[in-house]
Amino acid sequence: MKSLKSMKKPVIITAVSALAISGALFSQSTYAAQVTKPIQAVYNNIKIIYNGTEVPADAKTEPFLLDGVTYIPLKLAGTALDKKVTWDGTNKRVVIADNGVPIDQSTITALNNQISTLTQELNTAKAANTTKDATIAQLQKDNQTLKDEASKNSSSSLKDLQRKLNDDHRDDYNTNSDITLDGNKKDITVTIEMTKSRWTDLTSSRKETFLEDIGEDILKEYKDADIEGTVKNSSNRDKMATFTINSRGKVSLRDVASSFDANTIQRNLFNRYSNYAGVGFDFSVRGDSSKADVDVFVGLDDWNKLSNNQKNNLTDGVTDYLKNSESIDRINGTVRNKDNRNLITNF
Repeated sequence: MKSLKSMKKPVIITAVSALAISGALFSQSTYAAQVTKPIQAVYNNIKIIYNGTEVPADAKTEPFLLDGVTYIPLKLAGTALDKKVTWDGTNKRVVIADNGVPIDQSTITALNNQISTLTQELNTAKAANTTKDATIAQLQKDNQTLKDEASKNSSSSLKDLQRKLNDDHRDDYNTNSDITLDGNKKDITVTIEMTKSRWTDLTSSRKETFLEDIGEDILKEYKDADIEGTVKNSSNRDKMATFTINSRGKVSLRDVASSFDANTIQRNLFNRYSNYAGVGFDFSVRGDSSKADVDVFVGLDDWNKLSNNQKNNLTDGVTDYLKNSESIDRINGTVRNKDNRNLITNF
């Protein structure tokens, strides 16, 4: 059985509140005189559903149909959409506003106080950071000053010791040598220059004694220093020997000039690479352990048969052997045409 409400007949309404029916029903201007018109509204138990939930309505706020258009009281729509709807009778206005959460003055005052406190704390922290940064910068500056002074003092002390060593040992064993010191109190590098003939005239024992005397004087001033050095040809500064002196003054000497044997090196290179990748090679070596010139001879056509990788492997292998196995400091290498000795490439 149908409910009584759903069976309602159309009802003739002679006056409707401005909050219940849209102003679109009136063709006159808002400021025109009030007009009363009869309308025919149909109530048919219309439900309002918002986000799946029915919005409750009573007899005064029930939606209705008019000329096929559904009309909903603004107050009901406001309730559904969480809006505040009021009627301004004086100005004949419907006023719609958001439902805000009221905040009392005490809450606002507390929040403002909290903001003021946090701002003060932030400014204090910024000031503290600025002070820290200034302190760090000053400490770094002071540290660098101390380092510079220490380096200056160390350099000055080394220069004084260098003058003393030259005064005491320049003419030892008729070497007519020149001694230079570099480094700091922990690591000292010694460079001794003399002519090649004066160095080679010294016996092995005299060479070691000469270096031990120098090392002893250094260790008197810097007892914890690590000492290493070179003996160079004063004519061309080629390296003739290297040495180290331990904390007890014991010398370990390597006379590089006398260890260079060009014939042996050429033979070793030939044994390694004379038939590399099916191509025949020959070698020529000259110089000394400080610097050696190496020529690799090969037929031009045979050289061009090799891939770039094979060419690089050959020249790198020759260089590595001379530096690592023969302890040669600098290599000047060329690949030449064995037929006319013309240069093919450098390495």
